[in-house]
Amino acid sequence: MRKRRYSLDPGAAEYLDRRAKKLKSNASAVLSEIVIEAAQLEAQERALEELGTGVRVSEREVQRWLRKLGAA
Repeated sequence: MRKRRYSLDPGAAEYLDRRAKKLKSNASAVLSEIVIEAAQLEAQERALEELGTGVRVSEREVQRWLRKLGAA
């Protein structure tokens, strides 16, 4: 497996450091959580767009879809 390196904006790096200290975790773990949360939100938005407006979707159904998409 090949690891990739990315450069973060100084403000983003500061935010990760602060949040990692607050959560008593490391910046890499915090970044992973943020990426997972973003993927979940994107998957939820896509699902809701496909269903159209006016359709109620339970949180349970959304979580099931997210698991199928590998985002949860």
